[in-house]
Amino acid sequence: MNLLRILLTFNLLVTLKTSAQLLILKPEYLFEKFPVFNQSYIYQYKIKSIIFNIIDKKDWQEAEDKNLIEVYEFDTAGQLKRQYHTSVRKIIQYETHRKKNKATITKEFYEYDTISTEYVYQKNLFIERRKWPNHYTEADYYRIYGKWICKEEKYVETYRTLSTGNQILDKMLLKASDSIASYDYGRQIKQVYYNNEKLPYKEKFIYKNEDQQIYEITEQLTVANGKIKKTFEYNDNNTISKANMIIDYGQTEIYQIQFNYDDKKRLFSENHFKNNQALKEYQYIYDENNQLKSILIRTFENKNIRIIKLKFEYY
Repeated sequence: MNLLRILLTFNLLVTLKTSAQLLILKPEYLFEKFPVFNQSYIYQYKIKSIIFNIIDKKDWQEAEDKNLIEVYEFDTAGQLKRQYHTSVRKIIQYETHRKKNKATITKEFYEYDTISTEYVYQKNLFIERRKWPNHYTEADYYRIYGKWICKEEKYVETYRTLSTGNQILDKMLLKASDSIASYDYGRQIKQVYYNNEKLPYKEKFIYKNEDQQIYEITEQLTVANGKIKKTFEYNDNNTISKANMIIDYGQTEIYQIQFNYDDKKRLFSENHFKNNQALKEYQYIYDENNQLKSILIRTFENKNIRIIKLKFEYY
């Protein structure tokens, strides 16, 4: 699922109480693989960027620092304007042989790729532009009518470099164009997705309780069998305590997340399950100023722990 579509749709649909936390939990985001930042928090503390320094460690092995980073940049209003991350493209190994003791020393060097995404906010239009290492650029254009996303257009963009070194948009190739019809019935929202041939292919239903909290999201295909159902439970502090997702495309998969909070009402940990088997565990560590400083992600199947240290830059 596209990141910006989620952000746009649910920032418009859901009004939550202002949180004092850097990361926020909104129903649609919970099973995705990216952090969701609190725009009010970013704006209040004038945060310019957040750098995730990532270290991976296998059980019974030393931590390995491959200089992996994720960077999130924000504008002065607290909106996410750019994000990029490094990934290992190639591992090069060099072997050195010592004649004296016939020892072999192996050293590894890494070559990296950087993938970036830019976000452009305009009146009645949002653009999500992904730039790949080979200068291949994809862009999603979201057109807004009232408070709803009504159209999504996917393009491949090419750019021309000027004599000044600046790049300008040269050509746009349309790959797909989808439309979304939204119907708001108060505590129920229905969305119908149409392909570029104007044929419906998916319906989405969002249900809210009396407190305007989303407690169920259901997506189902209209021309084939396929359904995703998500349900959400809340605690006495009006924060999400449990999320469930059932995916049924012929073979059913069940996912669950349990959220745990400390005595300061801060998110302390998450426990992720797939088909009742432990999948991952997230732990959140704060400093003395209540600022999130580290995230630990343990993956049980791979017996791996990812250590993420946060670095902040300010305006």
